Amino acid sequence: MLRLHHFAAIACLQGALLLGNLPALGQTSAALPEAISPSLEGIVDLADTDMHVGVGYLSPRRQAGTSASWLSEVELPLYSQPGGEHWGWIWQGWLIPNGQQAFAIGRDASFTMVSVDPQLLAFPVLEAREDGWLQMQYTNGGSAWIHRDQLDDRGVELSFHSWEDRLAEADILNLRSDRDTQVLRSQPERGRNVLSLVSPSSLIEPLEVQDNWIRVRITRPANGCEPLAGASEQEGWLQWKDINGKVLMLPSRDECAG
Repeated sequence: MLRLHHFAAIACLQGALLLGNLPALGQTSAALPEAISPSLEGIVDLADTDMHVGVGYLSPRRQAGTSASWLSEVELPLYSQPGGEHWGWIWQGWLIPNGQQAFAIGRDASFTMVSVDPQLLAFPVLEAREDGWLQMQYTNGGSAWIHRDQLDDRGVELSFHSWEDRLAEADILNLRSDRDTQVLRSQPERGRNVLSLVSPSSLIEPLEVQDNWIRVRITRPANGCEPLAGASEQEGWLQWKDINGKVLMLPSRDECAG
């Protein structure tokens, strides 16, 4: 498994970041590989796990292929820390540490991404700073820093989206765990305000986000996106993020969502 500190000792570091004066990609490798689409077999979708998915995600500004195929058009510089040294690239389906061999994403190394709709995998962002720096996760335990000002410099244009905004815009939400239930409350706070329990099989439609809470319309019983005969609706508040910042629900990946 690739991690940032594994490359620290071997990367040919390029000096402090000067936005707009980026090292040329040709300086990072003796021969650049041809663009490829990543292999999905080597990509772990964090939506299928109980692992943290960060504060948001990085994805194409406009739809550029499906699933993770958009990575074949990306030319993204990576840094060791905010304002720190440039150490490599994600370039057209490859991870290229400065001065080292290129690693084919999903083929030579396992990468982590997260589903953000039925047709798109994105990179989780662990931290989004006010000065424009984003900490992007690319493996389980491995991350690098990128800057918003360079998301549209080369290749496909990228954008950062917070989970708060994405959940508010989604058509349908899913609880992340198929085994857990959530408490639907009459107010966005814990207390004696329990309305009912919401199971993962419920149809959950977002209405409004307020801090760590989201007001939803619950329809049950339901089969995926479709209410079953005799289904009823109930509105209330669910916690979309816990006190440790862990996201508890994600946009539905069902094809009928959206």
